[in-house]
Amino acid sequence: MTLRTISIDELDHFKLDENGRLYWKGEAVILEKRLRLETYQIVLATLATAGAVLSGIHPFGATLGWW
Repeated sequence: MTLRTISIDELDHFKLDENGRLYWKGEAVILEKRLRLETYQIVLATLATAGAVLSGIHPFGATLGWW
């Protein structure tokens, strides 16, 4: 795929609808793509987050003599 610059004349092809969605030559421009995780990926991400939080809390608890 070769990239090229847009001329001033081509800027007229950009349009916005009443909801603020961007269109180029009548076709919707995708500005974001949603990410959907599988169930096992959500479980793994939750476990990783919990581990990261606990590994950050542990030094403070050890310093304060909580354990």
